[in-house]
Amino acid sequence: MSGKRPLSSAEQSDSGPLGRGYRGALGLDDPGLLQDQITGATMRAIEAEGLVDLQPVDRGGYGVVLRAKDRVTGNRRAVKVVLAPEGPDGLEERLADRLQIFRRECRVLDAKEMPEGVAPRFYGAREPEGSQAFMITEWIEGQKLSDWLNANAALPMSQREQVCRAIFATYARLHARNLMQRDVSLGNIMITSRTVRLIDFGGAGRAAAGYQSLNTMSRVPATQAFCSGPVWRGERKPSLADEVHAVAKVCFTVLTGELAAGYGSTAERRVVMKRAGCGRDMMALLLPRMEDPPLQLALQSMVQES
Repeated sequence: MSGKRPLSSAEQSDSGPLGRGYRGALGLDDPGLLQDQITGATMRAIEAEGLVDLQPVDRGGYGVVLRAKDRVTGNRRAVKVVLAPEGPDGLEERLADRLQIFRRECRVLDAKEMPEGVAPRFYGAREPEGSQAFMITEWIEGQKLSDWLNANAALPMSQREQVCRAIFATYARLHARNLMQRDVSLGNIMITSRTVRLIDFGGAGRAAAGYQSLNTMSRVPATQAFCSGPVWRGERKPSLADEVHAVAKVCFTVLTGELAAGYGSTAERRVVMKRAGCGRDMMALLLPRMEDPPLQLALQSMVQES
């Protein structure tokens, strides 16, 4: 992958940073900048849940993620805190939008259909009066796919293909339960020592045949580099086929270090994959899925936001 261009801001997800390159801009190199945005009342409410050693570690689309430790068990936990949006214009309305995303993420993570070991385990959410809303989930020990790629630039193709198959298998487990993550990106896939996990379900929902309404959510996260054309343009709800399309594009980046969106045809993508040394089976898996899914296929399983 030497000589390939660095990943650019086109890959940045609305729901969080792409990778280490964004840490300074988000205040992550100075945890105090994030800590100052969490009120004392909120910190006390989190500590009342039995959590200690609170440290800000990441910034998402609607809040800050803290790493914490359970006072009794010593196990690590992740705490996502909803922050008020910056700027005076439409502050109340924009905060309501963030809370809507937060509550939907809580519902999806807590859904009985969520397969074990795909999303972080959900331990509950609180919206205390006089405090910022927050949720408590499992802390996943691993790397975001973006960081994993930065740390494994010289990894052999066979191991890259293994990771891609594991990514597909994880999404297949989610889709088998009729659930969709929706914002597929390098920042929302975690590589752990044993498996692939998914994080950030603020835009998630359930798959439903023919669900076409575009008006049930004011702002849903998406990542342009991996999103299908019709979904990015707002022409239709994303479907399971659109999510598989996004997963294929993510895997193209894992294998080649480049963005599928930078190439306008299957033939061009085939050349890039062949040059990178991808196997025929992997090319056969990814190439047709990087084409925009037709509407007829998408209508079979469009996302229904809850």
